[in-house]
Amino acid sequence: MPIIEIHVLEGRSSEVKARAAAAITQAAAEGFGVSKDTVRILVTEHKKDEFYVGGRAGRATDKAKADPVAENKDEKS
Repeated sequence: MPIIEIHVLEGRSSEVKARAAAAITQAAAEGFGVSKDTVRILVTEHKKDEFYVGGRAGRATDKAKADPVAENKDEKS
């Protein structure tokens, strides 16, 4: 029985998480050659200050939207 653990930032709706779980379940069942009924998915949500990208709290996409020039400088350094 595949058990898949997913960590995301809080704020996604139940519908979005259910849609993702259905797609992941389908892929896991096909990939492992098992019944969809045996796939288990655990979703853990985190607050922005509990999730770091590049040593900074929050999503990298949030930082890029706020200051795309600074983000590009960081990548080149």
